[in-house]
Amino acid sequence: MFGEINPWLAGGGLALGVAFGVIAQWSRFCVVAAVSNVALMRDFRQLSAYLAAVGIAVAGTFLLEWSQLVPIADTGFRRPALNWIGALGGGLIFGVGSMLAGGCASRTLIRSAEGNIGALLTLLTFALASMGTLFGVLGPLREWVLARAVTIPAGDASLSVILGWHAWALPVGISLGCLAVVLRLARSRDYLGALSAGSLIGLLVVAGWWVTGVLAHDDFDPLPPSSLAVAGPLARSAAWLSVGWSTGTAFSLALIPGALLGALAAAVVAGEFHWIPPASDRVGAYLGGGALMGFGAAMAGGCNIGQGLTGLATLSATSLLAVAGIFAGMSLGLFWVSRSTALTALPTH
Repeated sequence: MFGEINPWLAGGGLALGVAFGVIAQWSRFCVVAAVSNVALMRDFRQLSAYLAAVGIAVAGTFLLEWSQLVPIADTGFRRPALNWIGALGGGLIFGVGSMLAGGCASRTLIRSAEGNIGALLTLLTFALASMGTLFGVLGPLREWVLARAVTIPAGDASLSVILGWHAWALPVGISLGCLAVVLRLARSRDYLGALSAGSLIGLLVVAGWWVTGVLAHDDFDPLPPSSLAVAGPLARSAAWLSVGWSTGTAFSLALIPGALLGALAAAVVAGEFHWIPPASDRVGAYLGGGALMGFGAAMAGGCNIGQGLTGLATLSATSLLAVAGIFAGMSLGLFWVSRSTALTALPTH
C-alpha cells in the first residue's frame, strides 16, 4: 500500500515521535498553558519553554540551510504564496478551539496517552475535522482560500528574502531575542526544567530536518524536507485508518504513533497514567474545541507545532501570520472562557 518504505523516514519519524512524546509528557509542554499561565498567574515557565524551542529551532534550521546540508527552501512553508486568509483566520480558529478544549494540539495528544478521555474526545474530533478539511467535504472551502493567496514576487516566502536582508540577520536576531527574553523571564531554578524541555523540542525540530533532508534523501525519489507536526500527520493517519488512503510520507505517518507511545511509556513510568472520565459539562467543549482545532489547523497549514515551531523555524511569512493568529485566538478564547466562567459563578436570585 505504501510501496517501498524508506527506513530512515519511517524509523526517524517513529524515533522523533517517541522522543517528543517523552519530553512533552514530562514537561507538560503546551502553548495554551503558556498563554493562560501568563495571563492568569504571571507564570512564565511554559512561555519560556516555547521561546527556548523557537530560538533553538530557528538557529539550527538556519545552520542546516546556510551550510546547504538541507534544502529548507524546498519545504512547503516556503512556497512563494502568502496564504494570509488561511494563516490568520485558520490560526485564530485553532487558537479559540484549543483554549476551549483546554490544551493545544501537542498537549491534547499527550493527555490522550495519559488516559484522559476528554482529551481523547478532542483528539478524535480534531483528526476528523482536519481530515474533512484536507480531503473531504470542506476541501473546496480550503481550496477557495488557497486560491486567494498572494503571490510573493521574491519567489520564496522567507522573511529574509522578502525583506532583502542578509541570510543570517533574522535567524541570529530571533535566536538572540528569544535568549534575552528567556533570561529575563527565568527568575528561579523552577524554570530549568521548562527551559531544558523547550530546548530539547527545538533540537527535535532540527533533527527532523536532518532525518528527512539528509539521512532519508533519495536522488531517485527526492522529497521536500519536513519535521515535527501534529495536525497534518494526525489527519493523514485518520485518512489511512478510516479509508486506507496513504497520503504523506512514512515520516509523518510515524510521528503520531511514536508520540503516543513515548507519552504512554513516560506516563506509566512516572505513575501518571490514569483513566480519567470527562466531566459531563465539558463534553461539548471537548468536541467543539477539537472540531475548531482540526478545521483551523488545516486552513492555516499547521498547528502550534507544525506552524508554530517547524514553520516558524524556516522564517516563513505565512507561518508568522499563522502564529499571530494562533496566539490571538488563544487570547480571545481565554477571555471568553474566563468571562463565561465568571458569569456562571455569579449567584442567582
